[in-house]
This record gives sequence, structure tokens and C-alpha cells, in this order.
Amino acid sequence: MKRETTKRLTAMGMSVAMAAGLFTTIGTTAVWAEDSAPKATAADNGIELPELEDGTLHLEVSIADYQQSSDGTLIQEKWQEAMENYLGCKLDITWTRTAATDYTANELVVLQSGSVPDIATVTKGSAVNEYGEDGILLNLADYSDYMVYYPEYMKETNGGEDFAKNEDGSMYYFMDGFYNPDDIQGAQSFTAFAYRFDLLKENGWQPAATLDEFTQLCSDMQAKIDDGSLDLDYVIINNTKDYSLYRGFVGIFHTWDCLYYNGEEWVFGPIEDNFRECLKYLNSLYEAGYIDPEFATADFNQGQTKATTNVGGICPTLWSGSVASWNTAKTDENMEWGLAYLPENTEYGTAWKWGSRQAAKSLNANMGIYISAETEHPEYAVAMIDYQYSDEMVNLMNWGVEGETYTETDETKTFVDDILNDATPATKSAEYGLTSSSVCRTGIPFNPLDFNAMLEVACNPEPWWNAEKGYYEGKYWVESDANGGEDSVSPYDRAPVTYLTAEESSVKAELGYDGTCETRAKELALQFITGENDINDDDAWEDYIDDIKSQTDEDFDEILETLNEKTVK
Repeated sequence: MKRETTKRLTAMGMSVAMAAGLFTTIGTTAVWAEDSAPKATAADNGIELPELEDGTLHLEVSIADYQQSSDGTLIQEKWQEAMENYLGCKLDITWTRTAATDYTANELVVLQSGSVPDIATVTKGSAVNEYGEDGILLNLADYSDYMVYYPEYMKETNGGEDFAKNEDGSMYYFMDGFYNPDDIQGAQSFTAFAYRFDLLKENGWQPAATLDEFTQLCSDMQAKIDDGSLDLDYVIINNTKDYSLYRGFVGIFHTWDCLYYNGEEWVFGPIEDNFRECLKYLNSLYEAGYIDPEFATADFNQGQTKATTNVGGICPTLWSGSVASWNTAKTDENMEWGLAYLPENTEYGTAWKWGSRQAAKSLNANMGIYISAETEHPEYAVAMIDYQYSDEMVNLMNWGVEGETYTETDETKTFVDDILNDATPATKSAEYGLTSSSVCRTGIPFNPLDFNAMLEVACNPEPWWNAEKGYYEGKYWVESDANGGEDSVSPYDRAPVTYLTAEESSVKAELGYDGTCETRAKELALQFITGENDINDDDAWEDYIDDIKSQTDEDFDEILETLNEKTVK
């Protein structure tokens, strides 16, 4: 009864918000185009589901809601229609929808209580495994006979089935899926430097293809700043203090800014010799006066202001979308920010990029869906979630209904003008309930995102440059792949499977992003960049390493040894 009350209150709140014009949803007015409706059934797939007493599957489902809810949208209603067809029964789902931030904050609290819904969103990744071991969550491996589509994602993921399963073969949650039909191994951020294209063009310069060229460009720009012919305060600015300036440079030196797999073993990047080389280089730029002194103190809003008011001409550490944002917010109509792939260090070759997407179908362990061990009909629950990984359901949730949200010609899909011509296509597509919008999650999250659909509706073109094309427009994900190529894929993004206990995973986190070691490394590395500590002093470097190693509860070196011993190669 409590869950039903929650649902009614949520629905009432949404109705009020819709009436006030805060957001809208587009309900089911569409019919399937000829031969386009999902046709698969569990029975046709050879799955024998037990008979339901009243022909209805009753479920309590708890999900995280993002900027726009899928409740009442066209695609959510079509999802239920297709799911009922697949399972061969009616669905009576009591939905509990919680804002994503609140959901994440309370997820483990719910699991710790031992009282969980039939099906729920996972945002804590492998942290839920211990609750499976305690018997709270269903061991999906025991119900593999009810899976047809998820195993394909398991098979094609780097690491294969080992990635999706625990060492003993158990699985306590469906991992988030990603469908990359064109095998675009691009990355989201930190794979390109941003340059003031307008200033480069005016002065006969071009973005740097190598680190030596970058050093020379900085020198040339500084000379013109000094003689007053270039209206900038500094050559280099940072996007935000939230990301260390070296985040944009570590891939150039074939290292990383936290724990990572280097192709042979697990190491902690900030204590590698390559990382020291990176800091030496940044210190040389700082000592030359090229870097804005506020690079480690200015927040995101201040960084936005600096980029749009001629404070700097190069920003090497930034998220994708920043350039488009700056070009929109610029104060000078002639200002044009653009992107070029990370310059190559001739000693190491092509720079590594962070977060390269896997080809074809893959899984992400950070998010997913769990099923309660106490659910009344586990066979149905497993078959239901598995069906979300089918091509036809991925198409429905990401592209929608043919003729209503997209058209297809010669096997090429494109969204309808109502979506693409909107001022904000992502928001408009979310009104239909399309997962590809990246602001709405349809069905039971997290289910596979179609990369091509997302690129069309939620990724805007930005100015780019490369040596062959010169200046042109492209989308970050696509261009980071095209310009970086296969050699740009960091070994960290294709790391082998490592089996760890819950306790070992907790210890490992001390070396990861926001862990005690990475946090301390950021503090101390800053001193090397600014010259407060001498990066060329071997004793100072050894003291730095000792300080970082002292931050762990367990022995630092033994943590790395454990990781490498438990890695499946």
C-alpha cells in the first residue's frame, strides 16, 4: 500500500508540474508502422514461463528518474505494450520513481534494510554483490535459461563472461548496456585541447600536432601578449579547479592520474616516472608565465568567464561540450573556440585518451538492474530484463516508433524534424521518453544506450581541426575516435578482469579517483607545477612518493600486488 501511495503522489506531482508548463510528456497517440512493432516472444525463443494464476505479472519496481521522467510518455507506454507481448501476460507494475541524486544516496540504505522491491535500478555497481552473497538479491546465473539477449552483451564485452560474473560464476545484477553499431571508439572528454581558432587564423598559427609544436605555439602567443598585439592575459587557462590541469596531459606521456592498468600490470600513475616527466613539462610552462595562476582555484563559472572574456587562448583540460558553450556565451562575435586532438609526444607516440568506447555491444559495471531473491516469479523478472537487451527493444527505447519519432531509409535512421529542428533536440526527444536523449531513461534503467541515436540527438557539432582537413565541424565522440585512431585507446579502457572481494574493492578505491591517494597526489603535484616544490629534486620526488603511499590503510605496495595477482590475463 505504501508503494501505491508513493506512485499516486508522484503522478499527482507530475500532473501539477505539467499543468504549470515545467515539463511535458508526449503520450501514446502513435501506431506501429507496418512490420515495425516488436515481434519477439519468450515462447518463440524457447523459454517456458510458468503459468500465472490470473494471467497478470504483479511487480514492484523502483527506479532512478533523471531530468525528465519517462512516466506517461509514448515510449514508456510502447515499452509496456512490447513487454506484455514478449512475456505473454499482462503487467501490473507499481512504480516507485525517485530523483536520481536521491536514489543514489539511499540505494545502499535500502539494500542494508534487507527489504527490497522486485526489481530496482543499480547505481552502485559491484557494491551490490555483497547483498547477493547475503541472499537478498537473486543470483541471475541460476536463471540463465531465461536469457537470450543479455549473453550477447556479455560475450562481446572486453573480458567476456568473466567481466559480467563474479569469480564463483554468480551474477547479482544486469550490467548497463551500450550498443555501438558503427564501432566508434571515441571518448567523451579530456581527449582534445581547446584553442582560440580565431586568434590562430589571424596570426597564421595552427593547433599543435606534437608536443614540440605546442611548446612553440605557447612561446609565439606569449611573445605577442608581451608586445600587446594579442589581446589575452595568459596563453593557458583551466576549465575548472575540479580537474587538475595535468588531467589533459597525462595521456600524452602515456601515464594516468590515478590507479590504472598500463597494458602489463596495475600501477598508480601519479608515482610513475612518466608522470614526473609530465609535471616537469607543466612546470616549464608555468615558469615561462604561460599558465593563468588561478588554474587551480577558479571554479567552473569562473572558468567559463575566463574563456569568454579573453583571459586565455588555450584550454587543455576540459569536458566535451565546453567549446560549444563558450561559443554561445562569448562576448566578442569574432571569438571562436575549437578543438584539436591531443598533441603527440614523439617519445611515446599517439596520446592516450580517457574513456574510449568499446565496439559493438558492451557492458558497464558501474550501473544496472537487480532482482530481489524474494520476487514471486523470478523466471518472468529475468526474462523481462533480458528482453530489454534485444535489438528491437533497444531500437524502441532509443529511436522510438518509426514514422512518429524517426524515419529509416536504406537502413539509415534519422529522427523526425519535430525533434531535430527543436531548439534543444535532447529535451524534445525526452518528451517522447527516448533514452538516447540522455536526460530521460525509459523502461527499467539501466538498459542499453544506442550510440548512434545518442550522437544524433544529444551531441552537438563543434569546431575541430586536424592536419588533413584543416578547420571543420564535427562531434566530439566521433572526432576523438577519427583523430586518435586505434593507438589512442588507453590500455586502462581495455583492462583485463580482476576478481576482488568486497573488502578488497574498498581498499582498491583508495587508489582510484577521489580516493585518499589520488586526492593527496593532486595536492602535492600542484606544488611541483608551481615550483613550490622542485620537481627536478630526486629527494623531493621520493618524499612525494612516500607521502602518497602513506595514505592507504593497508600497505600500498601490497594493494597493487593483490590487484595483479587477482587479474585474469
